Amino acid sequence: MTDRSIACMLVTHLPVKAEIRRYPQLRGKPVIITESYGSKNLVLDSSAEVRGVSAGMPLAEAMARCKDASLVQADAPYYNETFDKLVKALELRSPVVERDGLGCAYVDLDGLELMYGGEARVVASLLQAAPSEFNPRVGVAGGKFPAYIAAVTTQSGRATKVPQDAAGKAAFMGGLSIGLLPLSWANKTRLHRFGIHTLGQLSDLPEGAVQAQLGAEGRRAWLLASGVDNRLLTPHRAQQVVEESLTFPSPTITWSPILMALSTLLGRAFARPEIGGRYVRTATIESRVYRLPPWVKKFGFKEALGSRDRALFALKSRLDSVTLPGPLEDMKLTLAGFTGESGIQTNLFSDVRKQEQLKEMMRQLEALLGGKPPIYKMKEIEPWSRIPERRQALVPFDP
Repeated sequence: MTDRSIACMLVTHLPVKAEIRRYPQLRGKPVIITESYGSKNLVLDSSAEVRGVSAGMPLAEAMARCKDASLVQADAPYYNETFDKLVKALELRSPVVERDGLGCAYVDLDGLELMYGGEARVVASLLQAAPSEFNPRVGVAGGKFPAYIAAVTTQSGRATKVPQDAAGKAAFMGGLSIGLLPLSWANKTRLHRFGIHTLGQLSDLPEGAVQAQLGAEGRRAWLLASGVDNRLLTPHRAQQVVEESLTFPSPTITWSPILMALSTLLGRAFARPEIGGRYVRTATIESRVYRLPPWVKKFGFKEALGSRDRALFALKSRLDSVTLPGPLEDMKLTLAGFTGESGIQTNLFSDVRKQEQLKEMMRQLEALLGGKPPIYKMKEIEPWSRIPERRQALVPFDP
């Protein structure tokens, strides 16, 4: 292997493959996965049996082209969880793995051939990291972009290596479309208008001329088209989280059992040794909704919280303004953003501690009421006045 060797692991159509893995009865059938943007329903992904349908297409148009397709609501948390498992499997094989979007990851291969007994065995191990039905593709090269090109152009379940010499690299990449470059749609359109349709045509142009027309983005595209990509891998660092979940006896849309379930999950989570007296800054609630897409809400706390009761109080105040999309089938709670401090610096003096407690109470009431709470205090104005109304006045309480 050369001094620098990078592999790109690519799983195309991961949402469809994840759904088929979850629901085997969909295998071999036309499947369209849909996602909603406001009132618009669009295609997120589709199976190979669906013809003439592409991602981003309006659902109505897609159904007109494939009336027999089975519709599946997108489950983004499930897709991310599925891919995270694959990334963790890759991290067991290499210490440096970069997660680059859903279905794409880069792996540093430097030194691994000594452990595995050759580059071929390293690549075989990477292919085995993914479930066989995912049909992963692996591309190997001296840089991220050439490795990605190799993965895109290889067959499912196979691996391809880009030649290291300049002539071999140019021959491998030259005939591929500029659509593979990380260029804006406007700049790709300009290149096509200039008659530049392939990576080879772009790399044959003078670097300065491309930069003059397309700016810094054009120069980067020219370097990538020439097979030059010196970007370092950014290792994936999984955030430490604590997760707890439960399933409702029957789908529910009533807040009483939902809040009871939330209290139960918070109690379990704060009892976990991973938290061990620490505080948390974020909480995420995920639920499957009966016959609808999953419901996900993420909440950030103004100050880190270290107990079930305080977290439940904060979440209740935020959930009061939330409208549920439908009956919830289950609930998953994820706590993250651990810290060793609450964010509220208590003082040795009791009056300062009371002042901090009052501030926290006012913040919580403001969050609960959606505005300044109607709390006032008496303030002396003219205590010497003979008129009682002038001696004191009610003013808004501000600790």
